[in-house]
Amino acid sequence: MRVAPSASWMLEYYPIRELRQLPDGSCEVAMTYASEDWMTRLLLGFGSDVRVLAPESLAQRVRDAATAALDAYQAAAPP
Repeated sequence: MRVAPSASWMLEYYPIRELRQLPDGSCEVAMTYASEDWMTRLLLGFGSDVRVLAPESLAQRVRDAATAALDAYQAAAPP
């Protein structure tokens, strides 16, 4: 995944297997995780600061969950 500089603090808290620093200050990292469900929930909390590059199955889960959340907010009646 690609981690923006604003989310780089996550690298101190989660099990990172590989890390490559990029010229723009972001990082490409490989992270160990127990399940795609858990990882999806974690990544949603980072918004656009973390983007899944692989595996595609995880990227699709994150996209689907983000879309579902957006749809729920758009469908909600204003107070």
